Amino acid sequence: MATFEINGKEYELKLTFKAVRHLNSLYEGGAYALIGKALMGDLDTFINIVHAGLLHTGENFKLKDVEGAIQQLFDEEKLDQDTITKISNEVVTESFFYKKTVDKLLKDNPQAKKALETLMA
Repeated sequence: MATFEINGKEYELKLTFKAVRHLNSLYEGGAYALIGKALMGDLDTFINIVHAGLLHTGENFKLKDVEGAIQQLFDEEKLDQDTITKISNEVVTESFFYKKTVDKLLKDNPQAKKALETLMA
């Protein structure tokens, strides 16, 4: 279970229907573009993943507040590329909604699957 601390409180990052719908609408390629960006640990996508993953809390966090919390962690050297990639993949590619699709995509590309396993270790 991926978590994120904002405003001094730790929250579970969870994708709900509303969160998935929001994330898929952000990218021209929809779910497939999101999956690719999550696999790569894209920083801008990470901000959106965290924001969407917090929607279920009902706290109504603004995107700029999430970005500010991420920037603070970055500036304090508490958030690096490895962590961003792991959280992005745990929340998106390992979620029940996207997992079957990701598995199918990686099935045909054993090198990509091996690379992802190495990154996630």
